[in-house]
Order: sequence, then structure tokens, then C-alpha cells
Amino acid sequence: MSGIRHLIIAHAAPPAHLSPAPDIPALPALQRWLTSATETAIHAGDVLSLTPPHEHAMARALGWPVVDGRLPWAAWHSGRTEVACAWLWPCHWQASLDHLTIIPAQALDLHPEEAAALRQAFAEFAAQDGVTLQGDDPLRWHAEGDLFDGWTCASIDRVAHRRPDAWWRDAGNDPAARALLRLLNEAQMLFHDHPVNAARVRRGALPINGLWVSGAGRWSGEGPPPNAAAVRCDETLLRAALLGDGSAWQAGWERIDQQWIVPYWENALRDGQPHWLTLCGERGWRCWRLDPSAPASPPPRMGWRERWRRWCRATSSAPNGTSGMAIDWWSGL
Repeated sequence: MSGIRHLIIAHAAPPAHLSPAPDIPALPALQRWLTSATETAIHAGDVLSLTPPHEHAMARALGWPVVDGRLPWAAWHSGRTEVACAWLWPCHWQASLDHLTIIPAQALDLHPEEAAALRQAFAEFAAQDGVTLQGDDPLRWHAEGDLFDGWTCASIDRVAHRRPDAWWRDAGNDPAARALLRLLNEAQMLFHDHPVNAARVRRGALPINGLWVSGAGRWSGEGPPPNAAAVRCDETLLRAALLGDGSAWQAGWERIDQQWIVPYWENALRDGQPHWLTLCGERGWRCWRLDPSAPASPPPRMGWRERWRRWCRATSSAPNGTSGMAIDWWSGL
């Protein structure tokens, strides 16, 4: 945690689709932080925004102008300035009678050698449209090309295990958008008969039959690069949230409390400088500032659990035709 002054926790509030509903972990370090720090900022977002709250909070902390669906994460993470980049996420488009559901690679048991074979096959088609594929992450392919310049797109976090209807972009009259959507359709046809998918079906796994684009655009170099940023977005809870695994989500929070918030608290006290903690849900985020040099504030009239109950009600929601009822994560405690 050395050098980190702002810690952002993605999916800190329970997503609406978690099953089983998680029990309440004790989280003593988080409790100590929330009762000692001062709430400084709130973002009351939209559960259907293209940019999820943790990406919004991260961009804000980096000093970027936050434009929904227009944050160049792929270029920033790779340190590529003034180059149009994007992430391509291999996924399974699951068809039902009246809609599609996006199953992300995290839930597909995608082996590295399978991803490499699919990426290599698609790279030949993509090159014809000036798109190059790089990197060896099986779940997230780095792509570069002018087709991604100005592309507005939803994070994979938004569409995972959901209908993409609310976040899907229509090409309209944009030639680059039409070309990119055509390329994505070609990927679907290419993957349909690929030997990798035949082998996956034989072992009982869902085929990879599509790609999702996110993190697209050009990074101008504004703000610090990844290796110099004093802000970190912790995604420990991401996999459990995307899989809807309540037990794993609960266990992940317990790890965060011990492995991240405890040393973060200790570092804040040791260097005596202000530190920030931002907790994100599906709709919005809240930020708390801990300043060890400031005079001690009187304890809040409202207990930390009640404040968390209200926050979870404000940041949790169930999109895409589900009940929409807020989740009271701390009820009964």
C-alpha cells in the first residue's frame, strides 16, 4: 500500500443478482475507517450508465474529464498515448426466446491456449481493418486501431450476465462504427466453426461465440500513468460480482478488510497525510477522507451500520426487467 493515497473498492455494495444472499462479515477495519473518517463526496449515478461507478471514481481520481462510456482504459493501462485502443472480451452470447444474455469469460472456464488460438484466428481478420491484437491476457485482449477512436461503449461489468439491450450501441451513420460492428459479426462467424469451440462443447463448456468492446479511445497522457498513480482500484470482488456468487463476494470482503484496509489505515497514521477510501455499488459511490492530522471529530449520531444500510439502498439496484427492489445489506444487524 506504499504510495497509495486513494483506495477504491469496486462492487463494495452487494450486486442485486448475488446468490446466495451474503451474510454480514464483521469487517472491523472498515468499521474503524468509516467511524473515523469524514464523508467528502457522493456520486449518485445511474444503474444503466455505460461507465460503472468504480471506473467513474477512478477516472475522477486520475483527474480525467469523465464522459460516460468514453474512458480510454485500454490505452492507459498499456501506457499508449495518442493511439486508439480498446479491450476485446471473449464471451458467450446466450440466446433465449426473446433476448440475449452476455456470459463473460470469467464464467466460461476459458483456458489460455484456447484464448490464444481464437485471438490468433481473429487477428488475421482484424488486420484487414487496421486492427492489431496484442497481449497475452486470455480474458481481455488488447486491440489497437482507428476504429476505436471515439467509440462509446459500456464496461463488461455492466453487461455481464445481463441483457445487453440497454448498453448496445447502434452504428447509425458512423462509417467507423459500422465497420467495427461488421468486424464483430465476422468474429461471431469465425468462432462458430472454430476447433476450439468444438473441443469446448465436447468437454461440456459453453462456446466462445462473440466479443464485447470496452475501454476504447485515445489517452492523451493526462493524469499519471499506471505505475505512478497514487490511486488504486481494487477488484477483489469483481469476479464474484460478475458470477453472482454471494459466498465468494462475502469472503472477498473479508480479505479486503485484512489485506487492504488494515495496512492502508496503518500507512495513513504513519505518514500523517490525508487518505481517501471510495466504496462503489452498481449505481454510485461514496468517498471518505481520513486526515490523521485533523482534530478528532465527535462521533456521528448515526451508527456506521445504519449509514451503510442507507448507502447500500442508494447504490444497489436490479436492472433489465428484474424486480428493481433495493437490497438492505445490513438489515437485522
